[in-house]
Amino acid sequence: MDRLFQMKEIRVIQDMSDEKTENQRGGTEEKPFSEKLLQHITKPTHMGEMDKPSGHAVITGPCGDTDEFFVKIFSSRIREIRFRTTGCFFTIAACDAVATLAEGRMVREAMRINQEAVLEYLGGLPEDHKHCALLAANTLHRALRAYVIRGTGL
Repeated sequence: MDRLFQMKEIRVIQDMSDEKTENQRGGTEEKPFSEKLLQHITKPTHMGEMDKPSGHAVITGPCGDTDEFFVKIFSSRIREIRFRTTGCFFTIAACDAVATLAEGRMVREAMRINQEAVLEYLGGLPEDHKHCALLAANTLHRALRAYVIRGTGL
């Protein structure tokens, strides 16, 4: 995706979060996006590749987005985690949230990170993008299973 286009789209998302929306009764509702969600969209901290990961996985979801996770594990603890994705900004946020939730945890604990945990952590996602959290969690699980299957895990 073109960097200039990405920056414009991020500004639109930020502007939308600053607006209050009117509900059916004429009152106003809270921001449509949480601050945490916006933070993970605009400044993902775990995006990138990794040399010689302990576990690695790539999954393409039914929506066409592809998530890729890399994990480095020492003594069954996730020491470093990175991701790449071809998905939208909500997919980026979901992947970064999964990485944030998993980093520093034991492999068994990280296997419990699921769609609901990601949605709760981010303060929700738009209804038509909730599957992004499921794809990110499933890709993490597959990377962790790859680590375990290699005979070095759990």
